[in-house]
Amino acid sequence: MRPSNFKKTLLATNIALLMSGAMSVSVTAAETGADDIEKIEVRGIRASQQANLNTKRFSEGTVDAISAEDIGKFPDKNVAETLARIPGVTIDRTFGEGQGVTIRGVQPDQNLTLLNGQAVGTSQWFVLSDATRNFNFELLASEMIAGLEVYKTAQADIDEGALGGTVILRTRKPLDLEANTFHGSVEGQYGDLSEEVDPGLSGLYSWKNEEESFGILVSASLQNRSVRRETTEDFGWFGPSIERIDPLIEAPAGADEKGATPWGIGSALFEQDRERIGYDITAQWAPTDDLDMALHYMSSTMKADNVNSNLIGIPFRGVAFLGEDTNPGTVNNNIVESLDVTGVDHRPGWARHMAYDNIFRDGSEMSTYVADFEGNWSLESGKLHWQIGTTEGKGTNRDFFTEFWVDATDPRASFDFTNPGGTAPAIDFTSASPWLANPGDEMWLGGIFDQLNETTDKETYAQLDYSWFVDFGGVNEIKVGGKYRDRSMEQNRWKTDLQGLDPIGAGSLGAASEFWKGDMVNVSHANTSNPSQSYFMPDRDLMYQALYDVAECTDTSTGMCRNTNVFEGASSFDVSEKISALYAMAKFDVEGVRGNVGLRYVTTDSTSSGTDVNSGEAVSFDNEYSEWLPSINVAYDLADDVILRAAASRALTRPAPFQLAPAVNLTPETSSGSAGNPFLEPLTAAQYELGGEWYFTPESILGVTAFKKDINNFIYTTTVSKEINGQQIDQLSTPVNGGNTSIDGVELQIQHAFDNGFGGYANYTYTDVADAKVTEAATVTDADGNIVGATTVDRYVELPNTSKNSYNVGGYYENDFFSARINYNYRSEYFLAQTEIGNRYRDAQQQWDAQVSWNATDWLTIKFEALNITDEIWENYYIRESDGARLGGTQSANGRRFYLGASFRL
Repeated sequence: MRPSNFKKTLLATNIALLMSGAMSVSVTAAETGADDIEKIEVRGIRASQQANLNTKRFSEGTVDAISAEDIGKFPDKNVAETLARIPGVTIDRTFGEGQGVTIRGVQPDQNLTLLNGQAVGTSQWFVLSDATRNFNFELLASEMIAGLEVYKTAQADIDEGALGGTVILRTRKPLDLEANTFHGSVEGQYGDLSEEVDPGLSGLYSWKNEEESFGILVSASLQNRSVRRETTEDFGWFGPSIERIDPLIEAPAGADEKGATPWGIGSALFEQDRERIGYDITAQWAPTDDLDMALHYMSSTMKADNVNSNLIGIPFRGVAFLGEDTNPGTVNNNIVESLDVTGVDHRPGWARHMAYDNIFRDGSEMSTYVADFEGNWSLESGKLHWQIGTTEGKGTNRDFFTEFWVDATDPRASFDFTNPGGTAPAIDFTSASPWLANPGDEMWLGGIFDQLNETTDKETYAQLDYSWFVDFGGVNEIKVGGKYRDRSMEQNRWKTDLQGLDPIGAGSLGAASEFWKGDMVNVSHANTSNPSQSYFMPDRDLMYQALYDVAECTDTSTGMCRNTNVFEGASSFDVSEKISALYAMAKFDVEGVRGNVGLRYVTTDSTSSGTDVNSGEAVSFDNEYSEWLPSINVAYDLADDVILRAAASRALTRPAPFQLAPAVNLTPETSSGSAGNPFLEPLTAAQYELGGEWYFTPESILGVTAFKKDINNFIYTTTVSKEINGQQIDQLSTPVNGGNTSIDGVELQIQHAFDNGFGGYANYTYTDVADAKVTEAATVTDADGNIVGATTVDRYVELPNTSKNSYNVGGYYENDFFSARINYNYRSEYFLAQTEIGNRYRDAQQQWDAQVSWNATDWLTIKFEALNITDEIWENYYIRESDGARLGGTQSANGRRFYLGASFRL
């Protein structure tokens, strides 16, 4: 007996016929006969949601699905933003567009994203983004994807590596579409911060022969976006509650107690010109009814030229190490609430209190490609499936970094720092230093380098499966298979900088006036704590020329000289993995009970190579481990419209590449950075869930699912102060293994379509993560702050990226000519990292999006979309460990986006 192939058949048919605007789908439950087939006419929002519910309803595990029509109807411009509508899924929008995906409280790099069942090489355009395993959804336009499924429970035939869930993206195939199908769209995007209009184009053409045995599909998309982000940026907090800091700071002049203050606060403007180009090509050949083969190629490239300007005031230097020369200010509850910082006679040269950074990243880009050959051969006793291919992601990060400094004794260099209540730190530069609009010698070009960072994530894979159709009591299919993956994640960095460069004066590259042609930076800070700022914009070409006009260093150089394209071994690494997996899985269906039970055995052989940061010698670390990963998924048809589900499994998640790397990414100008840890162990977890679903109409569901994850060897980030290669880094973030913790949660979901064209949906997820007790080394200092010994301390840490509460609420209306949808998305605050003063969190986030469409003709649709309608920002904050006080952190505004476009099909 051959089992129902409902899930795959339904998805393929949905993809094909949704493209032409209408379809008829045969929905077959596990024991439904040919006479009981339910016909579903799929067209528009309502019908596409019904198709998604059918995928969920007839799956063996806990699966959520979205079809291409539904993606098009959501107001989402990439796949991550669409995923955020699914119960239990939250995303990051650091640059205003969906990026990392958190599933059931598990951070992005501990989830898995697959394309047609296989890995996708990933990359980053931002040099401070450490290499991770999570796919960068900025690379992928939603037009490139036919549909997606989110597997929240493990199965033996799906790759291991996901602790929260696995996202499987599906692309289209030509034999699923009508011959000569053509679909296209054109749109314009307006950002209210950038005040620019950017174009977007996409198109698809699919052909097949009359015999429907061979076809070719080609699709392409182009999207430009002008990004403008305005940020009030903090650079970490320090204060008397930190043992090593207390002896080294003073109370502000006029105050009678010491207080905590940010090291620095910046007025930052980030501007970027994005161009994302994607191609998807598939050739499919089915020479017989039993044999089907497809050759698939997909590529996507995002050019990401950008400039980041950041005028930084350093209030910490107004109170640190200065004795009687502290600046005047006020303190309340051991928090500096105001400080008038200016240059003071006798202040040491290192205590420069204002900096101005400009980072030019011309030529930065990221790309990925996938080349895959897949085949299915149906035999009398079963089906043979194979898949071989390769994928590679590349990132090129170019940083031309420039930094101006003031003289620590110059009274002209001033700023006013305010922080009422400690929760909204801000600096007014322009009122206190009007010369910023017409600089002379108040600032000097005293920091500069030109850096190239290249990352490569490459995997070659081969997979072979056989599904044996049987009739062993309730078992109707036994699936066995094996897979081999060879993956390499590499980063290399080169830097050109100056030796003997002084931060100010004659030993610098010159005064600010020598590098200014009259351009200005204007930042409104309308939604963040900083007041509006206006300051000079130095000329990139003049600074670039100044760097390369300096003579090359030689063995006899005594003054300022240039080191060109020096390989940065401390920031370069290669993490390679060879992964072998074998699995067996049985599918069963008996007396209303269906599901699968399986076992996966996986072996990982990894090598982390790099350079010792102090000795400069090459180092390499090997690790090998194997795991047995059992899983079971059960669905019980309690009634025709009620399903009970249960699942249990053991999961394995590997550390991210940079986490394993013997390497560092340092930002010396802010005394911060991150470091890898090649001794990290993989995470494992025992996972359980129990749920029920009531499909009270064909387009409606009421569901609840409870889940639990018992996690071993969880990874958390700790922030320490450390000297690296003779340079003091005060805030170095390093991953370490903790002990055990658990995640418990509940998902609620309701969706309903009324008979009058209206419909709505809502889902809510509660996630409770237990704080984990960890034991760490700690220094012992004397009364003068000198380290005199070491000890161990116990403390509790939180898992990052986990919001306790998240929910989505949406409504829609549609008829034959018009449709409208509005959606609200919310996630509560979540932990980011531990710092010396206390834990850092991301505050609660919310967003309203909407879309309106008009079917002008049978083949033409006009649509308007609005994203982030209420102009929300994201904000970080700290909780001081000593007393629980909230301390304000970075606030960032990405603005609203509006789209007007048309789509057509022929």
